[in-house]
Amino acid sequence: MRHQRRSRQTPSGRHAKVTDVARFIDAVRDLIRRWTLPNADWYPVPWFRGHGDARWALEPGWYRLPPPAVGVGEAWYNESTLLVEFKLRAPRYIDLLPRSDWEWLFWMQHYGLPTRLLDWSESSLIALYFAVRDHQGRGDAAVWVLNPWRLNKQSLGAFEIPDAGSPRVAAWGPVPEGKRLEVGPPVAIKPVHASPRIAAQKGFFTIHGTERGALERLARREADRGPGLVKLVIPGSRVVGIKSDLEVAGVTETTIFQELDGLAREIKAGFLGI
Repeated sequence: MRHQRRSRQTPSGRHAKVTDVARFIDAVRDLIRRWTLPNADWYPVPWFRGHGDARWALEPGWYRLPPPAVGVGEAWYNESTLLVEFKLRAPRYIDLLPRSDWEWLFWMQHYGLPTRLLDWSESSLIALYFAVRDHQGRGDAAVWVLNPWRLNKQSLGAFEIPDAGSPRVAAWGPVPEGKRLEVGPPVAIKPVHASPRIAAQKGFFTIHGTERGALERLARREADRGPGLVKLVIPGSRVVGIKSDLEVAGVTETTIFQELDGLAREIKAGFLGI
């Protein structure tokens, strides 16, 4: 939560369209106004997630996998086995080993292994950059805006965002071998800064339970201050212009990926236009 003066924008819809950076910022400001409690001198900091395709679901990588084949070895294909496999084979590539299974989980997410984590950012422009960067030239892009406090009020019964590893979210953590996940809805957590990328992208996460489609239901659920999750749609025809405006504003590949591969992609885009 942060302090700010109250804005006076007109309320936007559950799925609003934004056509340029200025209108995008106006839409975000409006959501903050709607989600701020009356007479409060602080506001709930939203979380943002950019999708190159507005049709993509808000599901973490683990739930986007096809189900394993039925038969011999079926029980081996689970998230605890994947975690063990990564922990056994990754140490030769890591200078400082993770200290907990939570930290291992964030390393897995960082390097593209499927987990129950879903990435979010406190930066609206970083999420907007991802939306237009990952657009494939067809359809619309989108930025999802989440009120994590509202989510956790439903999942934990309190307006709080625990650290990863807190006893409050232990039931959502890495599943021990031979155990089953017992929680249903997702919960918002503060991450372990397992990599510089999380810090550069102002990263936060939701970690999901067994309940599928829970975030989309949050977007449809009305409350006294509107739904706690809103999709801002970017028409495909506006993607190139927004990408150009973000570059002028200094939001580029090296802003997001402060690593050598990010620099190489930025130079390639500027030098070769690809």
